[in-house]
Amino acid sequence: MAVGLLSALLAPGVAQGQGSPHGFWPVADSTPAHNRWQRAETGITTKSVATGFKFLWKIKLGGAPADSSFSEPLLFPDLITGRGFKDLAFVADAHTLYAVDSELGQMVWQKDFPSSAKKACGNLQVLAEPPQVIHFGARKPGAPRPPPETPVAPTARRVGSSAGGGSYGLKGVYVLTSDGYLHEQIMATGLDYAPAVKFLPEAKGSSFALNINDEVVYTLAESGCHNEPGAVWSIDLNTPAYTVNSYQTKKESLAGLTGPAIGADGTVYVVTGNGPDGEHPNSVVALTAKDLKVKDWYTPSGAAKTLHAGPVVFTYKGKEVVAAPGKDGGIVLLDSHSLGGADHHTPLADSWVMSKAAKRGDWEGLATWQDKAGVCWVFASIDGPVAKFPGNNGPAPHGSIIAFKVEEQDGHTALAPVWISRDLVDPAPPAIANGVVFALDGGNASTHATLYALDAATGKQLYSSGDAIESDTHLAGISIGDGHVFFTTHDNTLYSFGIPLEH
Repeated sequence: MAVGLLSALLAPGVAQGQGSPHGFWPVADSTPAHNRWQRAETGITTKSVATGFKFLWKIKLGGAPADSSFSEPLLFPDLITGRGFKDLAFVADAHTLYAVDSELGQMVWQKDFPSSAKKACGNLQVLAEPPQVIHFGARKPGAPRPPPETPVAPTARRVGSSAGGGSYGLKGVYVLTSDGYLHEQIMATGLDYAPAVKFLPEAKGSSFALNINDEVVYTLAESGCHNEPGAVWSIDLNTPAYTVNSYQTKKESLAGLTGPAIGADGTVYVVTGNGPDGEHPNSVVALTAKDLKVKDWYTPSGAAKTLHAGPVVFTYKGKEVVAAPGKDGGIVLLDSHSLGGADHHTPLADSWVMSKAAKRGDWEGLATWQDKAGVCWVFASIDGPVAKFPGNNGPAPHGSIIAFKVEEQDGHTALAPVWISRDLVDPAPPAIANGVVFALDGGNASTHATLYALDAATGKQLYSSGDAIESDTHLAGISIGDGHVFFTTHDNTLYSFGIPLEH
């Protein structure tokens, strides 16, 4: 992997899965744990959003993206380019990767990936190289500095190798194309860093995002794409062998469009759905890092209903916890060391039935946040009406964001309901920054999308984009960085809202 950034040298060390300094959003959902929380944000606050948040810019990227395909801008700030330092947003459609100046809304470069497939099943999937984490104090005072790295010669480069060159080395952005190849592009220019390597054995054009941990890249492939079996896939970039492993779900569906979530120890978590031949249908499954062997699972007891949304990993009272969908539209908390207890059916905590899961859409998601008092919160986007809920912010017949506190009740961990948002049509999974929850009302063919900012503690509306967005959205994820919020619309336009920067 290429080494870190100048900004990383100036920022305190941050553990993997716990966020990144200065507004990085290198993977879908912000971190490998998929918490959708921008920990480094300072400009966005409940006060600044209520008074100074606004539409900043939009840029049309190209033609319409592939139908039923996921898209979420990835953010990489302080990148050294031929035009100085740039904050870049990376967005892809079916055949093209775009790098946009995320401050000015201007195209920096674009890279086309021609495909031999008759029809791509989704967009290209993109993964920005995680920023280097610098742990100050690791070298004792007076100890000699380590020798400088020698840049890798262009003829010796391979996908995932270290570019060298200290903090000014080349940075990579990975792209999975519809022919199953994993590419690495130089972030500053879009040029090929190294020859592409085969990842997926067949042309699947997976609509699921990529995730990475310890230089191992993961993705999901849906069974409906070119009639290929569904599976979780991994490719190890640590060695030239590029070892590929998979966990085959066959015709069993997979929930969540942002790929698997990854725990602190490298455990891979996925949510399965219905299927005639799956090993663990309608379950939360824990897989070993790299080789993807089943190590544990949780299956809700009672009548099986298709589970929606992918899992999220967070820390509560020093223990790693997995938040995931439960049966009949509920939410569960699972102990990462024993997902469902001895019988694989017992969660740490379980919410009541909130909405009929069988009638809900596939684009739902969970998010987690820890407030300044140390209280852990779990948020969920719900497509459809929700049963009676405290802290109501108005009728919500189409969809909403709901919020829970994680707390102890009678000696047991519990999900305490706190609030439900205003009505949202086809809501995207929420994203959180500094006490503000961003909720994207996706709209539909007859209405445009609307971005809302909500107080994370109450659900009260702080901001609405009104009529600033001209189109609806479709499976669009929200990313947050350096006072800005980004997402794409169904007509392949990238939007930016936020706090204007001073020049």
